[in-house]
Amino acid sequence: MGARNLWDEIPETVPGAAVARQLGAGRYAFRTRTSAVSWWGSFMLLLVTAFCVMMFFVISGESEWTNAILFIILGACTFLGAIAVPLVARFRPVVWCAVFENGVVYQYGSQPPIAGAWDEITGCQRQATDLVRNGVTMSTTHSVYVQMPAGNFMVSGDTPDAQEISALIANSWVEIQNRIAEEDATVRMVELGALLETGGRVEFGPFTVSLAGLEHGGTVMDWKKISEVELMGSTVCVVVTGERKPVREPVAAVPDAVLFLTVSDALRQAARQTR
Repeated sequence: MGARNLWDEIPETVPGAAVARQLGAGRYAFRTRTSAVSWWGSFMLLLVTAFCVMMFFVISGESEWTNAILFIILGACTFLGAIAVPLVARFRPVVWCAVFENGVVYQYGSQPPIAGAWDEITGCQRQATDLVRNGVTMSTTHSVYVQMPAGNFMVSGDTPDAQEISALIANSWVEIQNRIAEEDATVRMVELGALLETGGRVEFGPFTVSLAGLEHGGTVMDWKKISEVELMGSTVCVVVTGERKPVREPVAAVPDAVLFLTVSDALRQAARQTR
């Protein structure tokens, strides 16, 4: 795969879609298309196969006219292939992908571009696949698969440019998801604060939060004795002063884990200030 960061060659439809969707200023442009090397590899494989077939007829004792015709056919195929292969590789549809401040635009060939803001992306998966031969990594293909209402697309390549745009898309999406989660947690914090002030309790899976403390497994831990409530990898850990082992629960078992951590930290800090 070949790729370059070229804003001067990008089709007008790509920045045009960005303007229509108000995606802001451009950050990175990427294009990729099938390299002529891969096409030559396929062509040479067919050529070798044809040569083997021709040699089979030669060895089998066919007439000189048959051998001459086979040589002519093989020569003609080689000549046409030498012209056709680069042309096919040259005019194969180009994939364009451009990252903007507020979103991303993708276009395949002459098809209409797919454009969307970061908060419109419903799924984003980034992957790196190594090509290993005899224990040696020959190349690494970087890809990112994006899902959004306007359409799904994937960008991939084995160049630094492909790695760069994959990271930009994935990281930008994660950043906006975290921001949305934090804003949602702030709004819900106000609602939960009013509920807790009236003596209410809020359940987060195996944990129950109240002004009295954090309940887990039937035991209520005083906020003043809790030194940390944090996310470590895929586990929610509650560190209690004087206890040898922290309380651990998988983050998948804690609904609204971000909100739970935010509420717990706020109550823990408030308890420390009232000492």
